[in-house]
Amino acid sequence: MAREIQWDDVRVERDNAPDLTSGGAQWTTLGPRTWSVLRDGQRFKVECEEGPDAEGNAVIRINGVRRAVRVLDERTKLLEKMGMSVKEGAASGDVKAPMPGKVLQVLVKPGDAVEEGQSLLVLEAMKMENVIKSVMNGQVTEVPIHEGQAVEKGALLVGFDA
Repeated sequence: MAREIQWDDVRVERDNAPDLTSGGAQWTTLGPRTWSVLRDGQRFKVECEEGPDAEGNAVIRINGVRRAVRVLDERTKLLEKMGMSVKEGAASGDVKAPMPGKVLQVLVKPGDAVEEGQSLLVLEAMKMENVIKSVMNGQVTEVPIHEGQAVEKGALLVGFDA
C-alpha cells in the first residue's frame, strides 16, 4: 500500500516494496526503519523513530534532524482530497460532520464530560457506519442533531467547552 509522508512543504510517496521509485522519489532500504531517499536531485536519509500512530503522526530524522511528520495511507489521502478530514473543527473542540450522512446513533448529551477518543455518535455515510470520536477532553454543550437526521458536510454534530 502506498503512503505519503509530509513535512514542511515536502510530500514524498512510499510503498511497502524494499526499493522502489514512487512519486518522483527513489527509496533504498538501509535498515529496518531507515531509508535513503533521492528526490529532485536531493538525497535524504530518513530514519523512523516513533510511529506512525493511529492518526498517522510519526517522529523521524531527516538527515539527522528530528521532525514530526504525517504518514497518510491511500484511504486518508483520498478522504482529505475530498475534504472529509475528521480533524475539521478540532481547533474549537466542536465536532462537525466530516461528510454528508445520516445520524444512526447519538451517544452523548449536553452536560456529559467526554475524553479524547470517546465515541460520540455513529454516522452512516457512503454505505458505511462511521463512529465519530472526540478529538479532545471536554464537556458537551450542545447536540443539535438527532437519530435518523440527515446532515451535510460541516454540520455541527456536537458542541464542546474545552
